Amino acid sequence: MSEKASLERWKKEYNFIKGYATKNKMRNTVIALTLAVKYHDGQYRDAGEPYIIHPLMVCKTLMLLNIEQVLQEWYPQKSKEWIRKECDILYATAILHDVIEDCKLPNKGKELVEQYALDEEVLQIVRILSKPPKNKKFPWDKIYQPEEYFQQILLNWKATLIKIADRANNCSTMQVFDEKRKRKYILETKQYIYPLCSEGKIRYPEFSNTITILKNLIVSVCESLASILNMQEVITDETEEYKKSIHFIEGASRNNMPNTYKALFIAQKYHENQTRTSGDPFIIHPLRVCSYLMALGIDDDQTYAAALMHEIPQKCNLPEKGEELIRNYGIDKEVIKVIRIVSDKNKPLDQYYQGIQENPRALLEKLSNRVHTCTFLANASKERLIAYTNENRDYMVPMCKYGMLHYPQYANQIEIMQSHILSISNILEVASRN
Repeated sequence: MSEKASLERWKKEYNFIKGYATKNKMRNTVIALTLAVKYHDGQYRDAGEPYIIHPLMVCKTLMLLNIEQVLQEWYPQKSKEWIRKECDILYATAILHDVIEDCKLPNKGKELVEQYALDEEVLQIVRILSKPPKNKKFPWDKIYQPEEYFQQILLNWKATLIKIADRANNCSTMQVFDEKRKRKYILETKQYIYPLCSEGKIRYPEFSNTITILKNLIVSVCESLASILNMQEVITDETEEYKKSIHFIEGASRNNMPNTYKALFIAQKYHENQTRTSGDPFIIHPLRVCSYLMALGIDDDQTYAAALMHEIPQKCNLPEKGEELIRNYGIDKEVIKVIRIVSDKNKPLDQYYQGIQENPRALLEKLSNRVHTCTFLANASKERLIAYTNENRDYMVPMCKYGMLHYPQYANQIEIMQSHILSISNILEVASRN
């Protein structure tokens, strides 16, 4: 990324957050923006872009995930002022989460409160998120112990969300790591971040969907790289994990989503004994595509059903263009229409994507599908990787922009999926050069 592009990017994200925080009277967030720019001045990420982009993106990701709405739904007895304050603390801490660890603040950041009048809770959480040195410089120094570090994070819901969002953003820039560092980072993510996500969903059920969305990004990027690096142990899902997805979707759809409920069992029937490139059950892929859309809050029976069955025409040689599903199972015609649109890959790409973007359900399904198509990379040629990244750049990203403009009710969800797709594309683009 050029210096000009980097500057434009961080200023764009800075202004987005500042506008949001100012409108919603989030005092801590506004102060944190100024402090983060000051403290991270002159610092750069491994890819060469200004470091400030990272904390800004961690904060913006959490904003796009509608934390305020989650709190309103789970705590209707709480005032709007309480919800606003909780989110203000969350966003301010996300912006400042690296300043103690990376900016050599004296007194463990006490000046954030004493000099700049941030709420004490912001400092407390930043300290939780700050790793102690790995080697003692002084006798009283505490040595970094990862198990203890992540356990302390888990005890605070704000720290948990910020740490997972932080890892999601860091994973999206792993393309600049050397191979040894990539392998180490992927294994560390599996060892500590995956459990943090799982335990966080149990401890904080109100944020289960939020954590699911973030984990999807982390898993997809790690699996993409693991496929290329032949790290099979990172890719394969445990049987119990995908069975949990089946039970979740079954429970969520039983009473008021008839197409999704039926599609779940149809997908299991048609994909029985089929495997992904990685060797684990193929049904994991459509389950992930559907679960991700559910976590994003799309809330549409036909979209979920199409997500579960979108691979059936090609993988299972479905006859009569899906008429069998209408006749035998009573699936809505709209679901079959979406499946036909996304599975008709014999068309030129211009026509194919034009048809998808004109149907909001097809657009959402295609984006979620692309987010979760990663294990094919294990056997992909360099030419296939290049074609894949070119397709993302030339068609997927413009389709995202079209979707955010024409389907504003899904703008946040589409922006999240776009960032997810771009993260994987960046990884693959570098891989295709090696």
